Amino acid sequence: MRMQSQTISHDPLNRSRGEIVLEVTFAILVCLASVLGNVLVVYVINRYSEMQTITNIFIHNLALTDVLMATLSMPFWITSLYTGKWNLDQEWCEFSASVQQTMGLASLLNLGLIALNRYVKVVKRALYKKFFPSKRVAWLYSGFVWLVSVLLATPPLYGWGKMSFDSDSFICVFNWRNEDVSFLILHAGVFNVTTCAIIYSYWKIYRTVKESTDNVNANVVQNGVGAQRFHRTDIDVLKSCFTVVCFFLITWGPMGLVGFIITVGGH
Repeated sequence: MRMQSQTISHDPLNRSRGEIVLEVTFAILVCLASVLGNVLVVYVINRYSEMQTITNIFIHNLALTDVLMATLSMPFWITSLYTGKWNLDQEWCEFSASVQQTMGLASLLNLGLIALNRYVKVVKRALYKKFFPSKRVAWLYSGFVWLVSVLLATPPLYGWGKMSFDSDSFICVFNWRNEDVSFLILHAGVFNVTTCAIIYSYWKIYRTVKESTDNVNANVVQNGVGAQRFHRTDIDVLKSCFTVVCFFLITWGPMGLVGFIITVGGH
């Protein structure tokens, strides 16, 4: 009875005031943490010239996508959590969905670019200067990631697919229940191919580092002389990048799976 008395009458989902406060507070904390943490990353890389390496340029680009997601898309999510519905017109819904989709794709492709950079650096060292000759080329790669992300995320604005408000996630997203299965196939292909490439890259990196460490240990035991080691900084960068990839797949993977199930006829 007490819970029913606390239920907000105008809330479409019949949530209690406590539930709404909890959900909105959590969303605000996530938004603030995303902004502050990623702004700090961008600031540090821009502030200190020694931090402006090719890999860090890609990390800078990745952090920028998170900042834009938190400032351009998350406020709509927080507002919808509070009211339980979409509060603006369809044009703003499509804008919000396009921003979210663009940032999600940009994050994934940036992670793929970072994985490729680390793969070539560790596994194909002789080719590194060919594919990553300068910081200018790294910035061009980053710009290309943004271009591809926008091109892949915005077709519903031109009639290929539809955007609508999802009352389960409180955000505007691509409507997976419509007839445009080809749009899902495109995005599923990009997600799966990029994800497989990332996993393969880090697996090969792990194998190469492990073999190098085993060779070092064997040489020390047999001859008292160590073979060439990977620099400790490179190892730390690899660990950080792999951790970011894992969190990305944990947070975005279920959303992609749900979209696929809905499209093929699930409930």
